[in-house]
Amino acid sequence: MAMRKKQLLYMQLRENILKDYQNKPYYSPMPGERELCEIYHVSRPTVRRALEILEEEGCITRFAGKGAFFIGNKKQQGNNYKASSQIAFYNQVRLRGDYTSSKVLTQKAEIVNPEIAELLGIREGGMVFHLERLRYINGKLWTLADSYIDYELCPELLNYDYAERSLHNTLAGHGYVPFRAQRCITARKANEYDAFHLGLKEGAPICYTKTRVYDREGKLLECAISRGDIYKIRYDITTYNQTNGEDERAFYKQNADGKEKTEENPGQGTDKSIDNDNLLW
Repeated sequence: MAMRKKQLLYMQLRENILKDYQNKPYYSPMPGERELCEIYHVSRPTVRRALEILEEEGCITRFAGKGAFFIGNKKQQGNNYKASSQIAFYNQVRLRGDYTSSKVLTQKAEIVNPEIAELLGIREGGMVFHLERLRYINGKLWTLADSYIDYELCPELLNYDYAERSLHNTLAGHGYVPFRAQRCITARKANEYDAFHLGLKEGAPICYTKTRVYDREGKLLECAISRGDIYKIRYDITTYNQTNGEDERAFYKQNADGKEKTEENPGQGTDKSIDNDNLLW
């Protein structure tokens, strides 16, 4: 009976924390264990167990010496979903109730190649943190993914094991919180390297995704490229009709000359024409 009461207490604390944090911004810092004890009038073992469960469920992330951070407990709902844990593969999978792990193929600081230098907006010959992983969901291979981050942004990234650790959550733990992602998804043929790691035949169709990740202020944090078996990839997308005629007319006028406005520089056109090759993000 006492054991049952103890279990209920930490589960009640879990529910209270989720309720209190449900409308807080992504990656909100949480009080320390001692302060949580005082806020919720519970013992430290109860707090620790509740935090363990929240971490297992993908609702919080914890870093030694930095404390716990709330990363979400809700799936995307219409267009009301703000900066989200849906950006990170790790958090997407955990919030869905599944398990993700990785096999690290490359983890090093290296001289950036011209393509990645352009995508990251850094000089050629500069250094990047390069993390290449095979990513699994519930033990099944899902994607082959490369992440590139300006090395000078966070040299500490080299110090962690990413086999079961989130790169985005680690970045956030060092003060660089992913807020927004731009993705381009295309179909390609697997080259020899991709086919070998994905267990496919060379030339098989794969889903090729380029992603750039920004913080709240629009600072570019990461460029990522992932490849996966095109027959395993599924995207659930909700779309809405325009309800404001002026907004719709403004959108078409904005794009009529083959230019688009960027979110980083509203009101300024980019230099890229809108065609299939340039819709990268």
